[in-house]
Amino acid sequence: MQGSLLYKRIPTLLGLILIGFGIFIFNYAVNHGVFFLTKASPTYSPEEIRITNLTDSSFTVSYITKDSVLGSLGYGKTSSGGKVALDDRDQQSGIPQPYSIHHITVKNLEPNTQYYFSITSSDKTFLDKGKPFAIKTLMHLSESPNSQQPIVGTVNYPDGSSDNNTIVFLVSDDTQTFSVLTKKDGTFIMPLNALRKKDFLSYSKFGTQSIIKLLAVSPQGKATVSVLPSQINPVPPVTITNSYDFTSEAEQHTAPIASSSADTSSSFPSFSATEVSTSGNPTILSPEKEEPLHDNQPTFEGTALPNSEIQIEIHSDEQITTTIKSGTGGTWSYRPDTKLSPGEHTITIKTKNKDGILQTITRSFTVFAEGSQFVEPSVIPSPTITPTPKVQTPTPSPTLAPSSSPSPTHSPTPTSPVPTALLTQSVPPPEENPGSPMLLFSGIISVIILSTGFFLLHLGKKSL
Repeated sequence: MQGSLLYKRIPTLLGLILIGFGIFIFNYAVNHGVFFLTKASPTYSPEEIRITNLTDSSFTVSYITKDSVLGSLGYGKTSSGGKVALDDRDQQSGIPQPYSIHHITVKNLEPNTQYYFSITSSDKTFLDKGKPFAIKTLMHLSESPNSQQPIVGTVNYPDGSSDNNTIVFLVSDDTQTFSVLTKKDGTFIMPLNALRKKDFLSYSKFGTQSIIKLLAVSPQGKATVSVLPSQINPVPPVTITNSYDFTSEAEQHTAPIASSSADTSSSFPSFSATEVSTSGNPTILSPEKEEPLHDNQPTFEGTALPNSEIQIEIHSDEQITTTIKSGTGGTWSYRPDTKLSPGEHTITIKTKNKDGILQTITRSFTVFAEGSQFVEPSVIPSPTITPTPKVQTPTPSPTLAPSSSPSPTHSPTPTSPVPTALLTQSVPPPEENPGSPMLLFSGIISVIILSTGFFLLHLGKKSL
């Protein structure tokens, strides 16, 4: 009888032991960084950001989000922005609508002028490595645009439907990149009369044998098209997820391709953005801590609550105090009117955080002397030696004293700044590390042990 009772209690005891051991392994795995539920990427994050349609008075920003969300651009001549541009489909009504394919054109700009912008997706702001994207408008051309005909076509989904949620890009090795949205019936018209060459210095016109490449991007995938100028009005119908080469009259290739492996897409790079929390605490993004600066009138940048006042104090020989306002995207920038003296300085900002509490942030930095790698000028110019003319004297044997030639002083040549590109490419943030494979294996084993333990415990209770 006792042996039978002990036999019935074995599953219960073994179950309790396994449960205790499983809990121990589970706690160890969790405390060392194992996440059993992987963190899904935000559905509002802008992906495949592209800049197109650059002119002397406008530019277009396009991007994709996994879900349909509201999207807009905050832009201006300074990194604080100040103006807002809605999606092209909403600019007439002024009422923003959610989309997964976003196409936003900023208009009425000044020629040859630097502009800054941030992307607002849903209620989040996205920047380029913590700083607003930068782009410069083109110079005005005195020549008249050409009269080449536009590209006309239709893009459909695999099921035959269509909508205005597809972007068609013109990608060429010799010209700038253009883009247009399809209409609700899937049709599109892309004017080419103002298309510029790759260097933007003159208008471009396709030759009869030029190959024009198109890339259609939609929520259901992509399609690539190659056509000749004689085939662009209209382009034969295009279906998403297919690749077409109409340049060869002998054979038209329509083999389906994966949307991520389109050749035209891979040769047309996109940009990434990093999310900035505009509802959190204020920050100073530039300069970084103890950063050495060679510009004695540096631009200070950071984030704060949107449209909030920021008190700025620069502690140096100049003692600068001012108040600025952050932009609608929650970014701010300030450049002092006077030059800062070489040496160590600090900048202090005071502004309210998300809880309405006045927060103070201080950052130290160093300003180098102009043309030097030090806080004091390291090169003292040598005095110019003017040769003294010799006076002819009636001496029978004139003695010529050798003049000492000063040793040349090598001054460090200041490095010329490299011109920045029209758009600064952003590096995607590193992916979160879910833990080492051993820890992940430990977590999985702990779940198996716990499940087995509870099963044996339940089995033991039924035996009793």
